[in-house]
Amino acid sequence: MNENEKVNTEMKRAKDKKEKLMNFVAIDVETTGLSPVYNELIEVSAIKYENAKKKDVFSTLIKPKNAISNSITNITGITNEMVKNAPLVEEVMPKLIEFIGKYPIVAHNANFDYSFLQNNSNKSFSKNKVIDTVAISRKMLPNLPNHKLNTVSKYIGIQEDGFHRAEFDCECCAKIYIKYLESN
Repeated sequence: MNENEKVNTEMKRAKDKKEKLMNFVAIDVETTGLSPVYNELIEVSAIKYENAKKKDVFSTLIKPKNAISNSITNITGITNEMVKNAPLVEEVMPKLIEFIGKYPIVAHNANFDYSFLQNNSNKSFSKNKVIDTVAISRKMLPNLPNHKLNTVSKYIGIQEDGFHRAEFDCECCAKIYIKYLESN
């Protein structure tokens, strides 16, 4: 193989790797608190992207075993009335596991979302690659005052409001990740 062929081969590998990274599932969860052991999922959304294009959406409220506190309702907008007829987490997780499959999981503050998913699925996502857009935003935008999802999203041009609802947060997270991939 001559030098030109080697360069072309390396360029193709880099392009293939980048295209593979553009296939992912953006995830967000809303919960009754911060502990994956003591608190519960009340909403989960997952958006599947192929070649950085939105392909499919999985989104549902989840009925917790305990009532949602007023402080959580104030943050998320999710009320006990909204979840009273929602499926239980035991009904949701098998469908979510199937939806995500082997796709990489992209989330903002990924350890939080991932710990709730793992705790509620017998660690079914252990083989999925996990990508945290907080780390990406710190690398991409080091001068921001903080790296909260709404701060980063607004900085990159997302002006809508809907933060702390899972599907909207998934879309914001995916846009941050795609912007990062396109800039590299």
